[in-house]
Amino acid sequence: MMERRSSKILDNEFLQIKPQFSNKSIRAFFSLRSFSANGEAGRSDLAKLVGFKSQNLITPIQIHSTNVNFLLTAGLVQSCDGVFTNKKELTCSIQVADCMPIYFAHLSENVFGLVHAGWRGLVDGILEKSATLLSKNGYTLSDFEIVIGPSIQKCCFVVRDDIIGRFRNKFTFRTNQNGVYKVDLQKYAFSKMADIGFEESNIELINDCTFCLQEKFHSFRRDGNESGRMIGLIGSS
Repeated sequence: MMERRSSKILDNEFLQIKPQFSNKSIRAFFSLRSFSANGEAGRSDLAKLVGFKSQNLITPIQIHSTNVNFLLTAGLVQSCDGVFTNKKELTCSIQVADCMPIYFAHLSENVFGLVHAGWRGLVDGILEKSATLLSKNGYTLSDFEIVIGPSIQKCCFVVRDDIIGRFRNKFTFRTNQNGVYKVDLQKYAFSKMADIGFEESNIELINDCTFCLQEKFHSFRRDGNESGRMIGLIGSS
């Protein structure tokens, strides 16, 4: 059964994602609009603020791809939209502004990761590639808890009939405008992960809409090139 849950606001700059993972050593965070996220420096500042070591950040250079990597060292990762590690000292990071930040945490081992999933990555198979990567590294998919963080919701994610065929019909909705549709990306991602082999009861959705909540979140679809970015972090204490 799909579960929706709110994150916990620790101060006016960031949220704690799923305040209590089953694996109590894993912690995850998501910055708010009020936090100044300026490229790599922004990720470093957030890491320090929440108690991670900035020099241990894994930082993917995101390109809306399906590329995912399992990393054993910190640093920049070129052309990548998902990063995982089993090194306790490392911290995975991504940045988003409407796309889904998807947090992965093993139930008992120090294995965790973050995926940046926009609609292109979602329909092209980034979640399937993430599952394959974890399986190839010897992990069982049902042993992971997953949280889909704040992202654009079906109330605001609008597409036209030129690309609507790329989505499953059950997650698309007609509007009162001809050739215009809305898509529930979070439910689509949930369905995909359940089909792949992740345990449904371990998947949670935070259904805050980044487009609607202007005072709280950045949104590229709302603000265009003037939009800032939110930062996602996950690591182990």
